[in-house]
Amino acid sequence: MGYDIAERLEFTKDLASEAAALALALRQNKSDDFVQSKGIQDFVTFADCEVEKLIRNRIAARFGDEAFLGEEDGRTGEGGDIWVVDPIDGTTNYMHGFADWAVSIAWCSAGEIQLGVLALPDSNCLAWAQKGQGAFLNDQRITVSEVDQIEQSILMLGRSARAPLADYLTLIERTITSGSEYRRNGAAAAGLLAVARGQAEAYYEAHLNAWDAFAALLILSEAGGRYDVDGLEDFLSQGSRVLADNGRMTDALRKIVRID
Repeated sequence: MGYDIAERLEFTKDLASEAAALALALRQNKSDDFVQSKGIQDFVTFADCEVEKLIRNRIAARFGDEAFLGEEDGRTGEGGDIWVVDPIDGTTNYMHGFADWAVSIAWCSAGEIQLGVLALPDSNCLAWAQKGQGAFLNDQRITVSEVDQIEQSILMLGRSARAPLADYLTLIERTITSGSEYRRNGAAAAGLLAVARGQAEAYYEAHLNAWDAFAALLILSEAGGRYDVDGLEDFLSQGSRVLADNGRMTDALRKIVRID
């Protein structure tokens, strides 16, 4: 791994906080061309690009021989150690002043996610995990909920534009029919964190990119949850369906989202 992992974690936490502060400052002082559209309800802001540039530059200066995958500028470098970054997950929320958006930074080595950090500055939250060491939010250990009945659960349902709308609407119907409640917050990282900290019992989305999910998935698993995704390399290259939960209703949830 090259560098002490505890030092890596502190570096990543500091970097996520610095990046989040930059995003806040850029939103406060935005220009007329701050927002560009990539498609229907799919936006990139000047801040997305500048925050990713900051993160790339900081990592390159410290870990220049390691690969990097970011939402805005793609992948650079090769090898088994890779940083996976979403500069702003939940850009639409960020643009409109909703609190559910995050700077997401994960580090992978030896085929596994080793570190994950999320900064949600509008919620005053900094969450992180190191593999095998538990999950933390603002220095307090977090754990998934103990709810084990579908009728008492909340399922966070992300909507992917890569999947048919009809499938998503049918999923909502199945969720309600099962007795569960559902929420959609428009940011996978924040939704997965809600499960990790026990505010909801599960998160499902038909397709996520690695940068949307890697940091949050490690935090969730270290908080006692579990997740079902494609293998790490496939997820990195083409994304994956994601079902993550508190580990107490997995079979019932798989029936709702129709995973065999």
